[in-house]
Amino acid sequence: MRGIQTVAQDHGLLSKKPRKIMVTVTYQEAQTQTWETISEGVTRTLLRAEPGEKRVLIKIAAGRTYPHHAHATPDEVFVVAGTYCDPGVEGGRAFPAGSYLYYPPGTEHRASSPAGSEGCTILVWNSGK
Repeated sequence: MRGIQTVAQDHGLLSKKPRKIMVTVTYQEAQTQTWETISEGVTRTLLRAEPGEKRVLIKIAAGRTYPHHAHATPDEVFVVAGTYCDPGVEGGRAFPAGSYLYYPPGTEHRASSPAGSEGCTILVWNSGK
């Protein structure tokens, strides 16, 4: 399920008087996400796509690789679960869950998960379309 909820929050950080401000929180429940197959053992779901920002959750099976690509904008990767590697980063070093990688604009990369590992889930955000 995707949804939007408007909630009141107490914002008194800049003044001595707290005041209520309405903010909109969007959400997406796991069971309603649509997963797209990119290549064998690689799937992704779009979490958020607004002008100037994009969030994608990608699952990569052990021994599989996301197709080689580059972006005109920075690409940021957070390893949510499993083991992530990119053959072009530190000789293909394995990065465990909790790791963060920043790819500058134009960096060619291949997201993958090593054979024999548990695979990985990564959160990718960039300013793509």
